Amino acid sequence: MSVVIFDVDGVFLSEERCFDVAALSVHELLFNPRYLNLTQEKFKTSYTDEEIAEIRSKIFLDDKVLSRYKEMGLNSNWDMLYISFSIIYINLLKDAGINISNVNINNLYEMGEMLGDAEPDYSKVLEFLDGDEYTKETIYEGLVNYATSLKFLNEKDDFKTNSKLWHLGQHIYQEWYLGSERMRVKDSELPIEGDKEGFLHQEEWLAPVEKIETMLKNLLDADQTIGIATGRSREETLIPFEAAGLLEYFEDQRISTASEVKEAEAREGVDRQLSKPHPYSYLWTLYEHNEEYFIQSTEGENVSEEKVYVVGDSVADYFCSEKMEVEFIGTLTGLTGDDIIPTFIELGVSRDNLVPDVLHVESLVE
Repeated sequence: MSVVIFDVDGVFLSEERCFDVAALSVHELLFNPRYLNLTQEKFKTSYTDEEIAEIRSKIFLDDKVLSRYKEMGLNSNWDMLYISFSIIYINLLKDAGINISNVNINNLYEMGEMLGDAEPDYSKVLEFLDGDEYTKETIYEGLVNYATSLKFLNEKDDFKTNSKLWHLGQHIYQEWYLGSERMRVKDSELPIEGDKEGFLHQEEWLAPVEKIETMLKNLLDADQTIGIATGRSREETLIPFEAAGLLEYFEDQRISTASEVKEAEAREGVDRQLSKPHPYSYLWTLYEHNEEYFIQSTEGENVSEEKVYVVGDSVADYFCSEKMEVEFIGTLTGLTGDDIIPTFIELGVSRDNLVPDVLHVESLVE
């Protein structure tokens, strides 16, 4: 028997809406009157597809920034939006020459009052990313070091992962993606805009749902075990699969998401980041959420005797499979499409293991 563990974005579902939401989140932090309230653009809670495309193009420099994040193995949209905003914000403060020794830079409204008509420079993000050979493991250290260029910076921790600003960015992302009503149900302590429709039901499947369903059935009928390991939150993962009628094919303990990763990182004794390319989510699925194997999961140890396949679209997914010493299958339906082939080949992935879409996984596993 084999265990086939699938990533979601770039494998089952298009990443496009997630990238759109990340761009809208950065845009909101810059222009929402609650936050920096910069004057160059007007904040709204609903945009046309054309407006969204323009915002994303501007913030992520025609996706050049997204491509750099992917190349370094950074797989979390929450991290992508936070790092982008932080670099833009740091440069706004630097250019304004504000004495920030006695102010709270986490209070974006107060800082926005001081910034006045300052204009964001989106090119600074790519300039930062190209300034070093960052990896997912080193990018936050690089960000903290970059922040020290600010005069009178009180707390370097302000720009670490899981900082107050990080959680604010995550909250805004979730509100854009899930919609205001679902966020109200979650009873968040952070402000909710009130009338965001949400992009949850605008997901695009990367293959016909009925064909995906047939593939999953065939794998199960062949006594294969299937699971999911994704950088999405649990809610973002379950809802589209349930709506498409596919959730029934996955056992709950074979689904690991960003929600489980954050819970694990918060546990006593865990002192490392567990999001991809750390293989925690893949291992936690492999071990069926069994507490006996929690330590092995956090330490990236594969002690299973099962034949395992990791199915993903990104370098981060490949690094997970490498750490686990299992077989990798790469789908060419991610952000860069076929352009990622040379990267995978250079990493040692067989060309036979690079497939045009997830439907081809079945024949490789057989």
